[in-house]
Amino acid sequence: MKKSIYLLLIFAFLFQNADAQRRKQTIKWFSIAAKVGYGNSVLLNIDNIDDKHVDFNYLTPSLSYGGRFTFTIGNNLGFGADALLSSFGQQYTIDNNGDIYEKELKIKSLDILPFFRYSGEKGGYFELGGKFSNIKSMTLTNSISNPNPPFRPTDNPAANYASKFTSLVLGFGVAVYKNERLDVNLGTRFAYSFTDFTPGYSYNVVDDGYYIPAKDILSDTNPLSIQFILEVNYYFAFWGDATCGKGRLMLFK
Repeated sequence: MKKSIYLLLIFAFLFQNADAQRRKQTIKWFSIAAKVGYGNSVLLNIDNIDDKHVDFNYLTPSLSYGGRFTFTIGNNLGFGADALLSSFGQQYTIDNNGDIYEKELKIKSLDILPFFRYSGEKGGYFELGGKFSNIKSMTLTNSISNPNPPFRPTDNPAANYASKFTSLVLGFGVAVYKNERLDVNLGTRFAYSFTDFTPGYSYNVVDDGYYIPAKDILSDTNPLSIQFILEVNYYFAFWGDATCGKGRLMLFK
């Protein structure tokens, strides 16, 4: 009899403990954010960089803006995706036998960035993810007029580049303002593409018919950007336990 009572007590204890653990679930947060980034962009190509007649600009402006959705487990571990409209490109100053002119390639893209984010207790964060860029438009301009011989036609410069490319993204930052529902974050984000932006080495932007480089294009062209990011993040819902013990999505009022 005593053995049966002990077994019942142990069973009751284990049941209550398991039920308490089940009810003590980690809250899952849902948030949306508006964000903007500004920094530089570079179309890294070693042949352009090494060309003594070309001044390669590492500080060509880049801009991105859009929003993101994030699912956060507890206070630290988050998964989400950005949807951004971006503009970037590359500026060159070319010396063609003393005839100096500016050349600029401007590109616009739609970027989707799935990411993992870890947030610390004091507001700092680290993020790692990918960036899938779809090119929407390109323009190529030269500052010199009436060159002899003339520039090659550039009605469709996008035909010489990949329509899509993928980058690795690394970012970090800190919450400069934070309460239960709203974060304002400042950070830095690096993005680098390991794939060639001019597949098959088929195109060199500085070889325009007016200036013709001595060396044929041989190396990859890899987009790179470093941006400062401003992000306003709003928590609009969470997944928690109802009074009946079942989890459900609850929206903030």
